[in-house]
Amino acid sequence: MSFIRKIKRKNRIYLAEVENNRDGVKVRQKLIRYLGLDPTCVENDISFKINNLKVGPIKVFGPVIALESIARELGFFDLLGDIAAPILTLVFAHCLEYRSVDDAKEWYETTDLPNIFGYQKMPINTLHNAIETLSKRDSSAIQKSVFENLCHLLGEDSSGVVYDATNTHLAGTRSSLANKGKDKEGVRNRKLIQIGLGVTRNLGIPIFHHTREGNIHDTMMFREAIQQFNEMGIHKGLMVFDRGITSKTCVSELSHTGWHSLAGIPIHRGIKSAISNLDLEGMQKFRNIVIQGDTEFFVKPIKFEVGGVSGKLIVMQNSRKRQEIGRFRRLKIIKARDELRKFGDNIPEELERFFNKTKSINWHAITRAERFDGLSFIFTDAKISAEEAVHLYFAKDIIERCFKLEKSILNLRPIRFWLDSKIKVHVLICHLALSLLTTCRIRLKKQGINGDIGMIFKKLNSIYKVYFSIDQSHDLSFSKVNTLSKYQTDILKIIAPKLEM
Repeated sequence: MSFIRKIKRKNRIYLAEVENNRDGVKVRQKLIRYLGLDPTCVENDISFKINNLKVGPIKVFGPVIALESIARELGFFDLLGDIAAPILTLVFAHCLEYRSVDDAKEWYETTDLPNIFGYQKMPINTLHNAIETLSKRDSSAIQKSVFENLCHLLGEDSSGVVYDATNTHLAGTRSSLANKGKDKEGVRNRKLIQIGLGVTRNLGIPIFHHTREGNIHDTMMFREAIQQFNEMGIHKGLMVFDRGITSKTCVSELSHTGWHSLAGIPIHRGIKSAISNLDLEGMQKFRNIVIQGDTEFFVKPIKFEVGGVSGKLIVMQNSRKRQEIGRFRRLKIIKARDELRKFGDNIPEELERFFNKTKSINWHAITRAERFDGLSFIFTDAKISAEEAVHLYFAKDIIERCFKLEKSILNLRPIRFWLDSKIKVHVLICHLALSLLTTCRIRLKKQGINGDIGMIFKKLNSIYKVYFSIDQSHDLSFSKVNTLSKYQTDILKIIAPKLEM
C-alpha cells in the first residue's frame, strides 16, 4: 500500500509517494515517484512544522478532467442543463469502465469530480432522477446537436455515411422491447433489443442511435434509419451498409430519395446467374488486383440491377481464401470417404451432396461448390471505380469498431434497466460517451497514434490530485497534481487541447 512521505530540506517541503517492503526483519522504503515541491507553502512563506502537514484524500484526476474539457468543447453542459452533473457522471463512468448506477455513486467519490462539479456526493436517487428527466427529453434533438458540434470540432462532412444494426440482451424482465432470439454471438433464447447506429464514412463520427424490438429484421431497422438520417439533416450522399441489411426495397427507396447505395450482396440465384459466364480464373490478372489492408482481391465489375435500380455488381475474388476453403473441403471429403470404407460410418449431413447414391465421390458437385469459393459481392449505383468501391465498403469496419467499443468499454450490454424509457436513456448515455471517445480517437489518429483508447485512458489513471491541509492554527489547505510523465503530458495536449493543468 503506497502513501505520501513528507521530506523537508532547508525551508522547502518535498512530497513523494512511497511504499514499505519487508526485507527479512527490516522494513525498507521504496520510492514510487516524486510529487515535487509544494509551491503553496513557499509562495505564502508559511512557517510550520512538517508534522503539521496532513495528507488528505487522493483523487483520480487525469482522465476525468480530460473528459470534462472535451464535454465542454462539445457543449454537453449547455445541452443537458440542470442534469449535466449527474448525467455526465454516468457518461464519464461509461468511458472509464464502470458497471452500474450503484457503482457510479462509489466511483464518483474516488475521482476529482466532486471538486470539478461542485457536488461532494452523487446519491443514487440523484442519478435515477436525472435519468428519469433525460427520458422525457427529445433524444433526436440531443443527438443532432451533438453531431453538429462533432462535425464542427473535428472538421467532418456528412456526404458519406455508414449504417449497421446489432442486438444486445437485457438483464431485466419488464421491457416490451425485449424479444427472445439468437444474438450476434449465436446464443439462443436471450431477451434482445435491436440497436441501429449511423456514423460518418470518413472519420466514423456517430450520427445517431435508435432502438427497436429484438425480433425486428435488420431491413426494417434500415428503412427507419433512412428517415432518421433525414431528420438529422442528411438527405443525400453515399450510404454504405452490410449484406445482412441489403434488400431490393432498401436500395429502391434510397435511390428514390436521392441517395446512392454501396452494399454487400449475399450470394443468391440472381448472383449465380449473373456470373454464370464469368471467367473466374481469367480474373486473376495483375490489372484486376485491389489491395485492401492485408488482403489481395481480384476484382471484376459487371452490369447489374437491384430493385429496379441499375448499377454494377463488383465481383471480388480472394484467391488465398479460395484456396484455403477448397483445401479444407477436400480434406473433409477424403476423411469421410476413408471412414466410410473402413468402418461404414454414415456420411456427415454437410457432406452428403458430395457423394453419389453409391457412396462414391461426386466430382461434379465439388466442382460446382468450388466455383463460388472466396467470392464476395458489392452492389453500387454510384459513379465510382471498382477499386474505390472496395475501399469504401471495407471502411465500414469503422462501425464494427464503434459497436465493439460500446459493448466492451461503454458497457452497452447487458442492459440492466427494466423499463423501455430507461433502456433508451442508457443507449443515449452510451452515445454521448461514444462521442467523447470518438473525439479522442480522431485527435490521436491525426497525430499518428492508433493505440487502444481504453488502454490510453488507463495510463491517464495514474494522474491524480492530492489534497493537503495544515493544522487549524494556520487554516490552510491546498492540492497538488502529481508529476506527469512526458507521455501523459503529450496525450492530454492532444485529446484535450483547451485543458489547462
